[in-house]
Amino acid sequence: MANFFLHRLSNLALLVFVLISSCSLQVLAADEDRKVYIVYMGHLPAEATQSLPSYHFNMLNDVVDSRFVTKSLVRSYTRSFNGFAAYLTPQEKEKLAGHEQVVSIFPSTTFHTQTTRSWDYMGLAPNAKRNPTMESDTIIGVIDTGIWPESESFNDKGFGPPPKKWKGACKGGYNFTCN
Repeated sequence: MANFFLHRLSNLALLVFVLISSCSLQVLAADEDRKVYIVYMGHLPAEATQSLPSYHFNMLNDVVDSRFVTKSLVRSYTRSFNGFAAYLTPQEKEKLAGHEQVVSIFPSTTFHTQTTRSWDYMGLAPNAKRNPTMESDTIIGVIDTGIWPESESFNDKGFGPPPKKWKGACKGGYNFTCN
């Protein structure tokens, strides 16, 4: 009789172990499916009824699994535009895309500057003395070409009115068009 109970107890322990393991694997799988997305919500509101980071977190709270919501918000953008970056699954991304305030959602991508003309640009000879230890992870400068209003990229010829879902603002200056 004692063996019977020990056998049942070991089966029960095994069953509990399997259940806990499968739940842990589901959590790990859901966590691995997450990628950083940028959620763009248009221009900044004129008057905010609550802080934008709180608003962004509340939006995530509606779509993200409760186990991940506290870790999902990466950054709130509150100066140039209204939006945030968050770790989302593809399903959460789709659900969030249906929100009335969301204009677009796109994956966060890191771009690296690529150049084959650095030596020429800086005026260095190809045989200049090099020190790889000092050169690694050194930023020489940031190149910002700015905006040139006369550029063809600002020519809105052939474009219709902005889409109804667009929540941006065109605050151009004198002789400046927005497309």
